Amino acid sequence: MKKSNNYINEKTFKTNKKYADLQNKTEELFFECLEEGKSVEYFYKKIDEIWGNIDHSFIQAEIEEYANLIERDNLYYIKQETGKKATKTTSKLLIMAGVGVFVANEEKFTNIIKKRYRTYYNSPAYKNDKQEYLKRKVKSYNNQVIPYFNSDGEIVRYVQLSTYLSMKYNTNLTRAGWQRTIDDAELLGYTKFWIPPHAFSCEHCAEYQGRILDLNKVSEFMTHAEVEETEGDILHPNCKCQLLLYTKLTQLQTLRKPIEDIEQEYEIRQKVNSLTLKKERLLTDLRIQKRLNNPSEVDKLNNQRKVINSQIRDLINELPTDELKRKVVAINR
Repeated sequence: MKKSNNYINEKTFKTNKKYADLQNKTEELFFECLEEGKSVEYFYKKIDEIWGNIDHSFIQAEIEEYANLIERDNLYYIKQETGKKATKTTSKLLIMAGVGVFVANEEKFTNIIKKRYRTYYNSPAYKNDKQEYLKRKVKSYNNQVIPYFNSDGEIVRYVQLSTYLSMKYNTNLTRAGWQRTIDDAELLGYTKFWIPPHAFSCEHCAEYQGRILDLNKVSEFMTHAEVEETEGDILHPNCKCQLLLYTKLTQLQTLRKPIEDIEQEYEIRQKVNSLTLKKERLLTDLRIQKRLNNPSEVDKLNNQRKVINSQIRDLINELPTDELKRKVVAINR
C-alpha cells in the first residue's frame, strides 16, 4: 500500500530530476552543435525535438492519485466510527498550476537557450578561436533563467526551470490533498482537522503538526496560500504537509523534537537533493569537456564530483536515525 506521507517527496524529486535531465541534455546538444559549427536553424530544430514532445499527463494523473490516497487516510477511522463513505465532489480546488503553466515556462526556457546559442554562434571570439571560446563558455553556462516572484510581483531571484516547475508541482499535490480533505469534511459533517508530523518538515509547518485545528484556522492557511507563496508560512512552495480529518478515533501523533533539530533535518534533506542534482550537472559538463578535448577541465570536474559525493555522505551521516538516512537515500534513488 502506498504511503501518502512519502508520495509528495518522491514525486516532487522525480519531477525535478525529469526536468534537470532535459536541461542537461539541452546543454550537451548546445555545445555539440557549436563544436560542430551547426547553424542556428539546425539547433532550433533539435532543441524543439527535445522539448516539443513532453507528456504532461502525469500532472493530473498524480494529483488524482494523491488525492485518493488522502481520502483513504481520511476514511480509515471514519469507516470504523460511522460506516460513512465519501463521494467525489466537483468543488473549486485551491489555486493550482495547470499544464499551461508548465508549457509556458518550458517555452520561456527554450527561447532563452535559443537566443544564447545565436549569440554564441555569431560571436567574433567563437569565429576566431572556437576551442578556447567553448572551453570558457562551458564553465559559465547555467540554467538559472526563470524569474521567481514574491507576493508583490517582484523578482526575488532566478531559478532553474527544474526547480521552478518542481515547486509548482509540489504545491499542486499538497493543495490537492488539502482540498480533498475539505471536500470530505463537507460531505461527512466534520469540522475538525489535524496535520500529522512528517520527516524533514520545516520549522514553520512543525508548529501546527499534531494539533487539532478548526475550519477557521484551516481556511486561514488556504486563503493565505492563494495569494502568497513564500517560505515561512504553512503551504509554502516546498510544503508537504497533509491535512486530515480529526475524529473521535483519530490517534494524534506529535513530533517530539526541539525546533532546532527539525530545522536541521529539513536543511539536510534540501542540501542533499540539491547536491544530487548538481552532481548530475557536473557529469554533463564533464562529458562536454571530454568531447572538447580539455583534460585539465575534466580533472577539475572529476574532483568536484568527488567533493560532492563526500559532502552528501557527511550530510546523511548527520541525521540522527537510520530511518531518516534511508528516507533521504530513497528520495534520491
